[in-house]
Amino acid sequence: MLKVGIIGYGSRVSGMAKSLSIFGIPFKIAAVCDPRKDEIKAKDDGFLKDARFYDTPEALLDTEELDGVMIGTRCNLHTPMAIKVARRGLPLFLEKPVAISFDQVKALDEAFRDYPAPVVVSFPLRTSPIAERVKQIIDSGEIGSVEHVVGFNDVPYGWVYYRRWYRDYETMQGLFLQKATHDFDCVNFLVGQRPKWVCAMTSRRVYGPGRAFGSGRPFDLACAKCAENMECPEGPFRRFHDRFEGDKVVMEEKDMCLFAEGVRNEDSGNAIIEFENGAQYSYSQNFFARGQAARRGARLYGYKGTIHFDWYENKIHVYPHQRPGVTTIDFSAGGMSHFGGDRELAYDFLMAMKERRPTRTPIAAGVLSALTCLCARQSAETRRFVEVKMPG
Repeated sequence: MLKVGIIGYGSRVSGMAKSLSIFGIPFKIAAVCDPRKDEIKAKDDGFLKDARFYDTPEALLDTEELDGVMIGTRCNLHTPMAIKVARRGLPLFLEKPVAISFDQVKALDEAFRDYPAPVVVSFPLRTSPIAERVKQIIDSGEIGSVEHVVGFNDVPYGWVYYRRWYRDYETMQGLFLQKATHDFDCVNFLVGQRPKWVCAMTSRRVYGPGRAFGSGRPFDLACAKCAENMECPEGPFRRFHDRFEGDKVVMEEKDMCLFAEGVRNEDSGNAIIEFENGAQYSYSQNFFARGQAARRGARLYGYKGTIHFDWYENKIHVYPHQRPGVTTIDFSAGGMSHFGGDRELAYDFLMAMKERRPTRTPIAAGVLSALTCLCARQSAETRRFVEVKMPG
């Protein structure tokens, strides 16, 4: 039976750990390190019935004989915790972004150079059935070499990045690192090229003390304690009554004001990337689209044809340029987590532990994507093109 240790038992990594069971390969959670260990134990989750709890990651790693480790801490701790695991040479599941600063990117890259065990970076877009099929079409030569890419991410649940812990900018460092890291990685995979240059810009015109609902609210204002929560367009009443979200009005103490002073996360952003071979990729993300405005995917253009895909639509369209017509591939696979990509990440991690099999989302992919995101953020701050290269 495979024995797994978890450092940082957050909702994302706990979900991924539970999804390991779908393949029928015996495993157990042998150890957990989390500052909330008493709260976690109090929930009496049967999934953790065999787990021993530790105060420090060092104690966990020094004491347990493990087949693999999963890291699900807050973003600023991904790199330091990964480096601790690197010293043990264990298979690793690492949440994204793998790093939140240039110093962390460099340290992570050095720690995992020539690493003897497989690493799964949590990039489910790359492993989704749609992306893998698009990759097959590109590699077949059907549209020719990819010369131009237009990517889009209109996030219908954008409130999560302003209402809860993601609003702590010092911990997560902006929304290129939180969202674009997935999309940048997926396009790198599809095009088969490394980014060379990036220019970018961001804006905050809706959330924070923005134009959508005025200003003057303190950063620590909870929605449930706001006198305007019945009128607020992002309050629980309007979300339920006007948008038909949920089956009743729910006031949660942990939901903070999206329109508060001190909110630093951008609510839209754009980046243009030039790859090493000269092909270009333009990418746009925004966090105030809602409902059926949601979309996430890309158009990839070759001389011989164009591929358009959208994970929300669950379809691929292939448009040949030399003849009329369109081929549509429908992926009506149901409500799989992250468009089916999480299932594949779980399988890769199981095989990494069981057979030391290489993964589809290696640490090098995580490092490159985080580095590109950091360069994009730097470009937006300095209004300059930035070369995507490891800091000296």
